[in-house]
Amino acid sequence: MIRILDKGILFGLGAVLLFQRQEFVIPVVVLLTALIFSSFSLYLTDAKILGILWMGYLVLCVIRPEFSYFLPLLLYDSMWYSFYWGLAGVLFYYPAREIYTGWMSMLWLLTAFLAVYMAYKSEKNDRLDADIIHLRDTDTELKLVMEQRNRELLEKQDNEIYLATLRERNRIAREIHDNVGHMLSRSILQVGALATICKEETIRQQLAGINDTLNQAMNSIRESVHDLHDDAIDLRQAAYEAVKDMRKNYDVHIEYDMSAHIPRNVKYCFIAIVKEGMSNIIKHSNADKVDIIFREHPGFYQLCIEDNGSVSHSVEESDHGIGISNMRERVEALGGTLNIRQKNGFRIFATVRKEMEETE
Repeated sequence: MIRILDKGILFGLGAVLLFQRQEFVIPVVVLLTALIFSSFSLYLTDAKILGILWMGYLVLCVIRPEFSYFLPLLLYDSMWYSFYWGLAGVLFYYPAREIYTGWMSMLWLLTAFLAVYMAYKSEKNDRLDADIIHLRDTDTELKLVMEQRNRELLEKQDNEIYLATLRERNRIAREIHDNVGHMLSRSILQVGALATICKEETIRQQLAGINDTLNQAMNSIRESVHDLHDDAIDLRQAAYEAVKDMRKNYDVHIEYDMSAHIPRNVKYCFIAIVKEGMSNIIKHSNADKVDIIFREHPGFYQLCIEDNGSVSHSVEESDHGIGISNMRERVEALGGTLNIRQKNGFRIFATVRKEMEETE
C-alpha cells in the first residue's frame, strides 16, 4: 500500500511536468507507457526482466526526451533492486535537459531526490515489517513448543501418579496377603483343630459357624487381593519388562496409545501375546528390528507385533505352533481375532472388541 501511494505521488509530479507541453498525443503515449512500465514492477520479481524493462525505458528517453519526465517514477522502482540502476537513470536527465525550463529542472531534481528518499523509507519499512512478522511467528512457535512441553510434563506427572498408585496397590495387596491372610489361615486351622477335639455338640456347632465365617472372610480377602493385583498391572510397563532382554540384541520400538483403564483380561491377553511373539521371533526369525504397537480405538483394542526378518518355514506348521494356538485361543475367548503374516517379515495382528459398557 505504501509503494502504491509513493508511486502515485511521483506519477502525479511527472504528469505535472508532462502536461506543460502543448501537444496532446505524445503526452498521452508517454503517460500510458510510464504507467505500464511502472506497473510491471509491482508484479514482476525477476531482477533480470526488470533490468531489461528499465534499460528499454532509458532507450525511449533517448529517442523521445519527453519520457524523462517519468524517470523519477522508474528510478523509485529501480532502487528496490539496484542502486546503480537508479544512478544510471539520473544520468539520462542530461541529454534531455533542453526540454526543461528552470523551474521544471528544479521540480525534476526534487522529484528524483524524493523518489530516492521514498524508496529508502519504503524498503526500510518493509524490512521492519518482515522482522515483526518473523518475531511474531517465532513467538507463536515458542508458545506452541511451551504448550506442548507443558502437556508432556502434565502427562508425565499423571503417569508418575498412576504408577505410584499401582505400586501402592501392590504394596497393600502384599501386606494383606502376607499378614491378614496368614493370620486368617492360622485361625481357620486352630478353629478346625478345636472342633476336632471338642466333644460337646453345641460348642462344635458354634466352632463350625466360626470356621465358615473365617473361610468366607478368607475368600473375600483373596478376591480383594487378586483384584488389587490385577488393577495394579500396568500394560505399558509389563510390555517393556517382557522385551527387556531382547533389547540387548534387537532394536525394539514400542508405541503405546491406550488409556489407563484397560480390562484385566485384555491386559493378560496382550502380555501373553507379546511374550509368545518375542519367543517366536527369537526362535524362527532372523530379524534385528521389532515394532510393537498398542492402540485403543472407540470400539476395540489392537496389538500389532512386526519384525523385519524372514522365516524359512511356517511357524504354525512347526512343532512350536502350540504357542500360536494358545494366542489365538486367548484372543478368541475375548471375542477378538488373531491374524499372522509371514511375508516381508513376521507379523502378529490381534484385535479385541470392547464390551458394550466400555463403549457407551
